[in-house]
Amino acid sequence: MGRPRHWVRVAVALCALPVVLLGCQKDEVARVNGVVVKRAELMTELEKRWGGPMLQGMINQMIIRQAFDRSGLQFPQDKLEKVIQEEREMAGSEEAFQMRLAYAGQDEELHRTQLELDMKLTMLAQKDVVVTEEALREYYKENEPRYREPERVSFSEIVLPTKQQAEDVRKLAAKPNASFADLAKQYSIASSQQMGGRRATMAVEDIVPAEIRDPLLKLKPNAVSEPIQAGGAWAILQLHERLPAKQLTFEEAREQVEAGYKAEKQPVPTNELAQQLLNQASVQVVDPKYAELQRQYMSADLLRAAPGGEGAVAPKGPPGAETPKTGAPAGAAPTEAPPATPKGETK
Repeated sequence: MGRPRHWVRVAVALCALPVVLLGCQKDEVARVNGVVVKRAELMTELEKRWGGPMLQGMINQMIIRQAFDRSGLQFPQDKLEKVIQEEREMAGSEEAFQMRLAYAGQDEELHRTQLELDMKLTMLAQKDVVVTEEALREYYKENEPRYREPERVSFSEIVLPTKQQAEDVRKLAAKPNASFADLAKQYSIASSQQMGGRRATMAVEDIVPAEIRDPLLKLKPNAVSEPIQAGGAWAILQLHERLPAKQLTFEEAREQVEAGYKAEKQPVPTNELAQQLLNQASVQVVDPKYAELQRQYMSADLLRAAPGGEGAVAPKGPPGAETPKTGAPAGAAPTEAPPATPKGETK
């Protein structure tokens, strides 16, 4: 079951905006033809446009944190650090990891906060699931194909608009002590250019465009390909590593097995739990500027008092917003944030 990141992500991002701005001490933020734009003016405009969603996001975050604190569960900080480290390794380098965060409009602190909220909500949804060794081993046997890692590769690319340019850059890459990453940053037109051409480690079957797959697999580690025509452009590839397919043992896959088992056995979907927590919360929005937001939370209060029980209907979103995805609490972002994988890679 996927993590309910679509509303948590944007709520955290919006809540970070005033912190970033207030962290800058200068009263002036810009000059336009000599006319000063003051920080107070920016903050006023920011609150006017985003005050409601930001406040709603802060409330929703607080509801999750309070519910987790009441549960008596202990947050596994080491597991959070492990997830972040795995993301670093998947990116291929620290620079690539930071660039992916930046592309998604994040920094590491913001990303860490999002992951923490995701994990806490998931732990709440799964806190009553009973896990035994026997049940996990049986689940592994029933789902053994899930725990087979396909053949994977890690590589970098330099994408250029013409064959002549690709041939010229290929000659530069062939020189002693040439840096493929530096050449990618200087010449590539793909979004991976910002990461020195580095692509995330991926399954062979997922390599796109298909035209680069066979030439890439013929390379030896650290070798550089000749120019390859693909997707209306020309690509030069450097193979870093080729990882063979592997069937994970139960012990190797235990963490994945337990996560899958809990997700399958949890009594309530995670997003549905988030909605229930929202509907059960008592919220008072005291600033009259956000009266509409108060009415939404008052609707949740009325639901609790009405016959038929809690959470029968979700509070409506802010005026003009799209309806959040099924199960997302009020205050969910109307749209997804950009994916972590940069668009514009070779297709």
